[in-house]
Amino acid sequence: MKASAARFPWREAWPGPARTDDGNEWVTGACWLYCRRESVRVLWVGSVHTPAATGDLYACGDCVAEIARLVRNQVAARDALV
Repeated sequence: MKASAARFPWREAWPGPARTDDGNEWVTGACWLYCRRESVRVLWVGSVHTPAATGDLYACGDCVAEIARLVRNQVAARDALV
């Protein structure tokens, strides 16, 4: 059964991903996600837990946008099962 937008009104109003100079605390550093670029504007997106340590994960605007797209697709697929 496919979920209707009426059952999930937040889906239509979901804000876009963070972008450089949007008021968040962007810093210059390395993107730890897909692009692995150095010396770019990055945003702290959370902690990474490994068996040996915990570290801070930073991502550039393009990689943040890609994660947001993947999450939206996952949520839409999960909601379609409801």
